[in-house]
Amino acid sequence: MSRSIPVDFGADLRFTLTSNRNSTYHANHSTHIYDWTPTGYWRSPTKITKVEAFRVKIPIKGDYRMAKGVHDAMRSVVVRVHTDIGVVGVGEAHQGVSGYSSETLGTMDAVISEVYGPLLVGCELDAVEGLSAEMGLARRGNLFARCAVETALFDALGRARGQPIAAMLGGPVRRRLELSGSLGIDEPSVMAEKAATLVAAGYRTIKVKVGTNNITQDLACVREVRRAVGEAVAIRLDANAGWSYTDALTFIRGLGDLGIEYVEQPVAAEHLDGMVKLTRLGIVPILADESVHTPDDAYRVISAGAVDAIKIKISKVGGYIPARKIVDICEAAGIKLVIGQGICSSLEAAAEAHLACAYPHVCPVAEMVGPTKLKGDLVEPKLDLGSGYLDLPEGAGLGVTLSDAALQRYTIGPEKASTKQALASV
Repeated sequence: MSRSIPVDFGADLRFTLTSNRNSTYHANHSTHIYDWTPTGYWRSPTKITKVEAFRVKIPIKGDYRMAKGVHDAMRSVVVRVHTDIGVVGVGEAHQGVSGYSSETLGTMDAVISEVYGPLLVGCELDAVEGLSAEMGLARRGNLFARCAVETALFDALGRARGQPIAAMLGGPVRRRLELSGSLGIDEPSVMAEKAATLVAAGYRTIKVKVGTNNITQDLACVREVRRAVGEAVAIRLDANAGWSYTDALTFIRGLGDLGIEYVEQPVAAEHLDGMVKLTRLGIVPILADESVHTPDDAYRVISAGAVDAIKIKISKVGGYIPARKIVDICEAAGIKLVIGQGICSSLEAAAEAHLACAYPHVCPVAEMVGPTKLKGDLVEPKLDLGSGYLDLPEGAGLGVTLSDAALQRYTIGPEKASTKQALASV
């Protein structure tokens, strides 16, 4: 025999409790189901019911050139994770240029739809750490794809709990990030003009892409940018693994007194000895990007003395959980850590903002400026980056809203969703 008991704690907490012969009560309330027993109560676990993946392409404002390729558009995979309480989480990972990652839109879409989606459907959302580990065991690598899924899991969990992701990670320790504006490879005069425009808008740090076969031209670009922005603005250089050790050595020795904050990834990730020798020179700090995709990579390059600093992108390392491990390794070793990327939508930028605001060791000058280069965006309203600062998005989860209209506009292939659906009883 069962009975119902109305419970009213105000507009936000009205339940109908239904008991059974075992004296267990079930309460249905907006987004959660609660169970009571004579000795206490608990919330029934939230279950994942569906995982969707969408291939997306957004054109950019001109070409964004770097040593190993050219971005003419942002290509990414957007993931939506659905739950049995109606909460939906979203995540995204972009496709890097050739040479940066082995993953493409096709491989990301396939592994999400065929492996990670079926694996996750029916699982409890609350156990994100375990789910991340299971994805790693199910299919090695695929860090970009795993990041898109893991971000969506964190977003869904944050929305279900009413918490921002930065708080779930232990923060925030800051609510505003200073940003580094970025310049793709171009003629020295063009790069200098663009740098001056960024400084006039409020940017106090500029990243300059270098790494071409013309060392003289690369040095000329840096000198022109320094002349245009003055001495008070920090300049970061990024070679994207474009040089041999000899060319990198020539370039670094040619920097003179230009006051460079660091040179990012001067040689290929495989050339660990080259990174070690350039770091030991002590002329300018050396930062690793392409060399570090995993916590193991971070430990290896730091132990070898191959870096003064490390740069991570949330997509490159596979999401919040492996990113946290890299932050901890860098903090323990006293190694500077920078977060951000030059091409992404406001969705991925928001994900990185939560990461950068969660930990005190992360450099407060971040690089998630990708949305400024796009002709459109996936988020409405998009993040405001124009003044050289980014405020941590407010609200639960990522704190931003994926626009259904934008997703439909920029999706370039059929929806690829996990075909495994959760039964109503799950």
